[in-house]
Amino acid sequence: MLPPTVIRTCPSADNDFQPLSEYQEQTPDTFFDGKPVLYYHDENVKAWVSAEQHDQLFFFSKTPEDGGAPLNPSPSPNPTPPECYALENNWGKHIREEKVEAFVTSNKLILFSHQTGTGIEIPYPAITLHAVKSFEHVDKPEDSSTRFIGVYMQLEFARSGDDDDEMSGPIELTLIPFKKQDSTGTPIVDPLNTERTTALFNQISACSNLHPDPEEDEEEDEEQEAFDRIVFEGDAIEGLPGVFQGEANGGLPPPMPGSSGWITADNVQEYFDEEGNWIGPDGVSGELGDGAGHVRGHDEMVGDDSNGVEDGDDNDTKRPRNE
Repeated sequence: MLPPTVIRTCPSADNDFQPLSEYQEQTPDTFFDGKPVLYYHDENVKAWVSAEQHDQLFFFSKTPEDGGAPLNPSPSPNPTPPECYALENNWGKHIREEKVEAFVTSNKLILFSHQTGTGIEIPYPAITLHAVKSFEHVDKPEDSSTRFIGVYMQLEFARSGDDDDEMSGPIELTLIPFKKQDSTGTPIVDPLNTERTTALFNQISACSNLHPDPEEDEEEDEEQEAFDRIVFEGDAIEGLPGVFQGEANGGLPPPMPGSSGWITADNVQEYFDEEGNWIGPDGVSGELGDGAGHVRGHDEMVGDDSNGVEDGDDNDTKRPRNE
């Protein structure tokens, strides 16, 4: 797991990143230098997290209940209309909301709150789960105009030495693109919410694929190493991987399945004579058939004009031998 990076200056979508369209149109000079690629950018996103976890993301506004002096407190730390009407518990009183600007870049996911002047850079391996979550009005679920979707994520960051990783659950964060409206208008769900949320989710998925979890890579390497070797059948000698018990008379270990014995430099003379002819000992399976080791002359091959094809065989299936 990797820790987030806290930032105090909002990135510039125009100056700090290379647009994805521009990146796709040209071959980069190098894949290691240059600006990160901006896959998706949205200036109006609501970030929801539980009241118990909001301080772990650093960019949420402080309230007197949090202890200490608040930093640029927002009018309300709880979810705001119209999206809050999809939440239980008195419109989500157990949830904290912060409006952020979102940058989905090739190296990190960046969320920045202009209200608090603080943001975080989230490494993609820290996003252990992300999915599209559907919402509907608690009291009017049949009203399609109140439905919307968001990107639900589970985040796991590296903890300090005093914290117990096993006792700390993942941070559950939901990002919801919303429609910014003036104070006099009636808040409505953004008609483009589905398109914006889908684009946000797809680009987070694309960038996450660029940064696989290092722990998963190590596990895959270990599994690959476990199978990247020849597996022998037989009685292995304990403590000596790959070494097998030989015969009681001092002979070689049992042959491999489907073979008739082991031929090595030490016993090759038992199977071949000085001229290379097969002289396999008695009891060896897989005896050679008639004609084995016999060199057929030209007259034998073409004397009957059969070209090796017996009567009744399809002559078109064999090619004649030319010498």
